[in-house]
Amino acid sequence: MQYTDKYAIREQNERILLHTIIQNEPLSRADLAKKTGLNKGTVSEIVRVLLERQLINETGIGKSTEAGGRRPILLQFNQKAALTVTIDLGYNYLSSALMYLDGEIIHETYRENYRVDRKTILAEVERLFHDYQSLATQTHYGISSVAIAIHGTVLDQQILFTPYYDLTNLDMAEKLTDKLGIPVYLENEANLSAIAEFAQDRSKRDLVSISVHSGVGAGIIIDGQLHSGQNGYSGEIGHMILFPDGRPCPCGNHGCLEQYCSEKAVLEEFGRLKGIATPTIASLKVSFGTGDPETKALVNQTAKYLAIAINNVNNTFNPEIIYINSRLVDALPSMIPLIKENLASFLTASISIESSALAEKAILQGAGFIAAQRFLQLN
Repeated sequence: MQYTDKYAIREQNERILLHTIIQNEPLSRADLAKKTGLNKGTVSEIVRVLLERQLINETGIGKSTEAGGRRPILLQFNQKAALTVTIDLGYNYLSSALMYLDGEIIHETYRENYRVDRKTILAEVERLFHDYQSLATQTHYGISSVAIAIHGTVLDQQILFTPYYDLTNLDMAEKLTDKLGIPVYLENEANLSAIAEFAQDRSKRDLVSISVHSGVGAGIIIDGQLHSGQNGYSGEIGHMILFPDGRPCPCGNHGCLEQYCSEKAVLEEFGRLKGIATPTIASLKVSFGTGDPETKALVNQTAKYLAIAINNVNNTFNPEIIYINSRLVDALPSMIPLIKENLASFLTASISIESSALAEKAILQGAGFIAAQRFLQLN
């Protein structure tokens, strides 16, 4: 029992030192001792282990202190120790990337008009993984894991609900882990967007990232921690009721928000208005740019509905900032001012509302972040 306790303490100290190096690099051994409160002997031993495991590198010589003496050797995180494959399974696209632990993308792919099929998706991911294996650069640990964004509800590696493709209750993580021989992680795509935003700017410890794709979801970070709720349903703002007895929704209710202002819903309405069989964001943007009154009215209405969602999110969580991750908003930047015009309450006056600077990369970057955290055992 005593040995077990000592081993657990050593692992905890390793995590503390590695996290400190990642957040403050480059650091000397003396700096690490000061920042962590661990004694110099413990720091030196853990640094030796981390160097052997190639999770950190000695990068150069620092400045000596005012008292003189030997100049310290500096340490930094080895972001190229391992690779991860990240995959975003959209309702009509498949996006993926091969990246280092710090999120640097080596290769990426994007397939438009891709339809997720329950019968073939495992084989598709396996094929994609092997394609990336052939493209992988030489690293100490190789491809350490796969992280997959699901456009639906995920809890404890289980897919609970996917309204716009049929993966509900598919044991994807376990089956793919068996096939690939490495860990496979699943997470909701809006949560991953929020994680990516927080990883990019840790000064914002309370934030919401609203993801507008096939549905409308919100990733919620409270005091620097992802908030998923008891059953993983926290942030399912697309299923708040906008119109009682309105359009039917796959969740079982009627009049849900995402039936009126998701990317899918907006494009379908645009196609109906203009008689276009396969409407795209590009064609909507062109129509809006020409001043077409029907398209302008549709965009204005969408902004109004999103403002209602933002108002409700703010009144519930009161974050420092709300990001909007949406190809629609990226294509039509004027939607942000339109949304703000529809926020009349003093309660939203101090909230910053911004389009995600990470844009379509946010989901993949969030996936890469959780994969790296779990590989490094920092979560």
